[in-house]
Amino acid sequence: MATVLTPGDSVHYRKKIRKDMQAVSLNADMIRLLMVIEEGKSLYQISAEAEMDAPTFKQTLAALLAQGLIEPVQRDAQPLDRSFLNALRSNLTRVVGPMAEILMEEVLAEMGLDAARFPLEQAADIINRVALEIPDEGSRIQFKKSMIPILNKVKT
Repeated sequence: MATVLTPGDSVHYRKKIRKDMQAVSLNADMIRLLMVIEEGKSLYQISAEAEMDAPTFKQTLAALLAQGLIEPVQRDAQPLDRSFLNALRSNLTRVVGPMAEILMEEVLAEMGLDAARFPLEQAADIINRVALEIPDEGSRIQFKKSMIPILNKVKT
């Protein structure tokens, strides 16, 4: 059975064209997952777009690998610099106060990320996940707006 990695891993997947012309058997979950897989997307992004629970996601990804419909692609994750983490913490603290540090730790743990090494490609995901932890919708919007210039700076 193929190995399925966690969202923090720098392995990406891409669709693969089989040359053997053998019939394949796909269920609805496999089709849904196959539709969202793109080489540029992280595992976390793929799982979020597929909207599957973790066991179903892992089982479906393994089934696609076993049938040779996708293949892993190792990519070097480009880390974000400390200024992103500092800006994230600062803007979140302005919105939720001293709970910011706890919220950030929880989100990073859920995503399987290390605070010392944020992958550049997950900057927007990190912002969105942290924003979901903000209970007040107005504050959530304020936080996201404050992070847009920082995200744009990081992506360029």
